[in-house]
Amino acid sequence: VWSEFELDISCIQFLAKDFGKIDLAKINIPVSFKDTIEQRLEEIEKCIASKAPLAVIFLCGSTLEGLLHEVALKNERIFNQCKAAPQFKGKVKPFSEWSLENLIVTSRELGIIGEDVVKHAHAVKDFRNYIHPRQQLKENFTPRMFTAEMANKVLQAAIADLSAKKHSQV
Repeated sequence: VWSEFELDISCIQFLAKDFGKIDLAKINIPVSFKDTIEQRLEEIEKCIASKAPLAVIFLCGSTLEGLLHEVALKNERIFNQCKAAPQFKGKVKPFSEWSLENLIVTSRELGIIGEDVVKHAHAVKDFRNYIHPRQQLKENFTPRMFTAEMANKVLQAAIADLSAKKHSQV
């Protein structure tokens, strides 16, 4: 719950971090996928400027999931060997069945994303579930720009972490 995070000094410090220019070129994903991510990043900025927090949250969550999924696909063997890899009947599930949660915890286990990203990515994952209006109504959630900015910062931090790794050799 972000209201708890708002009081958390580490949350404020995380928001203040500057992750520099986003460089998707350093992430081992197909060029066509990079183009799609670039388009999403531009749209996120437009939504922030337009004060559309719910759209930002959804775009950040789905973009984070897409990026982690692509990195996992490029590193299938090591992701499947993680203790955190999701299983069904003793076998690792195919990537098409991995959730954002699965991708977050396996990426952390491999050291691909930092603990600060993991901590706040779980909140982004939870807020992204408000894509279902009934869930939003049930939990009486009203999106705010603070929440949107945090989701965007999580995505930026994840991209910075992914850019810093050589995923073909993770």
